[in-house]
Amino acid sequence: MRLLAGGLVAVGALALALVLRPLPSPLVVVPAMLTAAAMWLVWWPRARPRLAAITAAAGVTGAACTLAWLADPGTAGGPSTYVHTVAVLTLITLTVRWAAVRQAVPAVGVAAISEALLALQITQPPPSGLDAVALTLFWSIGTAGAVGLGAYLRTLDRRRVEAVRQARRTQRLQLARDLHDFVAHDVSAMVLQAQAAQILLDRDPSEAAAALRAIEEDGSRALASMDRSVRMLRELEGDSASAEPLPGLDGLPDLVRRFADAGFPDTEMRVEPSGPVPREVATTIYRIVVEALTNVRKHAPAGSSVAIQVSDETGPVVVTVADHARDRALPRLPPAERAGVGLAGLAERVQALGGEFTSGRAAGGGWVVKAVFP
Repeated sequence: MRLLAGGLVAVGALALALVLRPLPSPLVVVPAMLTAAAMWLVWWPRARPRLAAITAAAGVTGAACTLAWLADPGTAGGPSTYVHTVAVLTLITLTVRWAAVRQAVPAVGVAAISEALLALQITQPPPSGLDAVALTLFWSIGTAGAVGLGAYLRTLDRRRVEAVRQARRTQRLQLARDLHDFVAHDVSAMVLQAQAAQILLDRDPSEAAAALRAIEEDGSRALASMDRSVRMLRELEGDSASAEPLPGLDGLPDLVRRFADAGFPDTEMRVEPSGPVPREVATTIYRIVVEALTNVRKHAPAGSSVAIQVSDETGPVVVTVADHARDRALPRLPPAERAGVGLAGLAERVQALGGEFTSGRAAGGGWVVKAVFP
């Protein structure tokens, strides 16, 4: 409706101007009105695929009519010539912005010739020789401006598309890190439970059955994590969004309980922030604990003591995960073939939130992971 109203206003203004002046030749008025109509038409999204063809057709029609008018010039174009010029320049701008390059170049070239020839309609009689060349070159300044404006808008559109693409790529990488952390945690628990089940199978079948049930639970949880990640990846492609929240501080008790049941009964946790923790920080804390406990399963002897603490007594929110091996060494997971990237990814995420992340061997043995959030 806005386009229709704007078109009606433009046509009405042109008609009023023509009534107040001697009526120019139809070779001047008709192409001006057709080009003005085309200018409004191309704003319709369904017409944009044919934008270059519409611009080229308007240029050919305008140039042919101008050359025919020059063969027997009558009254100067007046307002109709100015409306025609503005319409052609608008078509050129939109074509440079939206059309494919190989289609835009010839269409803009034809429209530029048409726009330059319109300069010959503004004087009576039309100039000739060097005056005509100078006038058409001066009138072509508008074409240069329209091309520059269209190219600038095209660059902005490309940057916007690239920004969206880069944001989606970053989110995919983040989802991949999350999938690595959550699934690796559950799979490492499954491997540890399987090792325990092999030992208990002949000695205590009931305990072995409990270990197998724990494997089933961890496997289901790993599948749920993968399903959630796949749904989020689909959301990035435009599918309906999922309302399922990511785990935060409220998910730590269940996480630690499962970890303790998987062979680390001497696990303590204190979560005592004095106030609410931002969602991004809470989610990151959960991922830090997941990664730290997963590394404990991978590298620390089974049964090692683990201490987890989340507090903000000194102002910043501090999360610490520390493990210490007992005197007797129990079997642990087979060593990984290559170093993981979990801690490096967590460090980047903590730093992105303005915090500090450290990890390394403790003074009395074991390993400590610590993050401080402002």
